[in-house]
Amino acid sequence: MAAKKLDHDYIVNKLDELPTLPSIVYELTQVINDPMSSTSDIEKIMANDQSLTTKVLKLVNSAYYAIPGGVTSLSRAIAYIGYDTIQQLVLSSSILQTLDVKDGPSTFDINEFWKHSIGVGIAAETIAKFTRHPTPSDLFTAGLVHDMGKVALFSIAPDIVVEISNMANDKKIIFFDAEKSIDVPNHSMIGKLLAEKWRLPVQLQAVIKNHHIKESNLRGGLSADLNIAVDVVFLANLFIHALKFGNSGHNKILGAPKDVMERLTIDPQKDFKQLISDIKLNLDKAADFIRVISG
Repeated sequence: MAAKKLDHDYIVNKLDELPTLPSIVYELTQVINDPMSSTSDIEKIMANDQSLTTKVLKLVNSAYYAIPGGVTSLSRAIAYIGYDTIQQLVLSSSILQTLDVKDGPSTFDINEFWKHSIGVGIAAETIAKFTRHPTPSDLFTAGLVHDMGKVALFSIAPDIVVEISNMANDKKIIFFDAEKSIDVPNHSMIGKLLAEKWRLPVQLQAVIKNHHIKESNLRGGLSADLNIAVDVVFLANLFIHALKFGNSGHNKILGAPKDVMERLTIDPQKDFKQLISDIKLNLDKAADFIRVISG
């Protein structure tokens, strides 16, 4: 398919053909956001999808969470990691399952792509904890889905994604800049359109749309909280590329901007080494977690 045919209307029409997220995602969100809900309400909803419940319990029992003795029920899992983390695990698992595409013979390796994305999620959660963000698990999901526009495009026009990836590697530029070179709708825009279609939270939409924009004043007037979320994922993405954990379609490594770190109250001199060490440690602990969540 010629790149020029990938205009906005074509992309929108093709995104409408993609599956929607399972209803359990929306049901669970509604219950968790209800201050009158209880653990038993969550268990009743999860009981409608035993395979997802099993997957969530496997994730909770992975070394990443290191729960002493493990857990065998959702109520015990919630007691240890909380409602919000359970919700984010359900949302993350559902998105990966819905965007499941078959990996063909190409230079864009979908398994390496998801490894990178999960790595960004882990790094974002680590940065969020390091900077005392109130809901680090939300940032895990934001990191995980930041590039979902790439896999959406891959499902629509895999040959175009391969062309972009090849150009990025040949010219030693990032995927985003290669998209500009061949004049196709960029993955941030495509991801934002899909996030809107799926009615994902505003924070996820903001991160997906703006994760390549370093200057906070160029992000369309985001609130302070949303800018922090974008900054966290922006930085996490750079770190995971530098650590060469997975591959999202290019090999270009960029330095971490001091102004982004300072906005997150990360001292480039005092905190940088410790933060990278924490991220590496969490990536090492997450081997089972990555295997389970990526299927």
